Amino acid sequence: MKKCLIVFLASIAIIATSCTSETERFEEPTLTEIQQHYVHTAMELELLDLINSYRVEHGLNTLSIIEHISYKANEHNNFMIETNTVNHVGFEERRHNLEQVLGAVRVGENIAFGYSSPEAALTAWTESEGHKANLDGDYTHFGVSIKKDLEGRKYYTNMFIRK
Repeated sequence: MKKCLIVFLASIAIIATSCTSETERFEEPTLTEIQQHYVHTAMELELLDLINSYRVEHGLNTLSIIEHISYKANEHNNFMIETNTVNHVGFEERRHNLEQVLGAVRVGENIAFGYSSPEAALTAWTESEGHKANLDGDYTHFGVSIKKDLEGRKYYTNMFIRK
């Protein structure tokens, strides 16, 4: 009886180990999207430069621009304009995309609405604890989109990743 129990437990251990390794061996990440190209406006480049200047002033590393991040930020601005809302709806999908497409291990996002200039948006972010945490975060890359609605109001989405 004792021998049967040992054989039974050993069989279960072997089966469990085999299933796990088979699953791991055949699970490969699939890309749901390829990296997208994005052309920054002068105002967007100004905001990216301001963010890097802010980070240098605070003893942090500068961040490198990745166009795909700005592309995803622009998609979110389009959504906010279409729905006439200012929110982080869809952040988990954007985060997942940046993980899959760019290999991001950490993702952050700042949004703003109605500020007349990149300087004003950055100032607002530095005065908000959550937004400032992203500005000061342990990131390596970033992107931004600034888009006007039909009334000329500006929507800002700034995303950060760590690769």
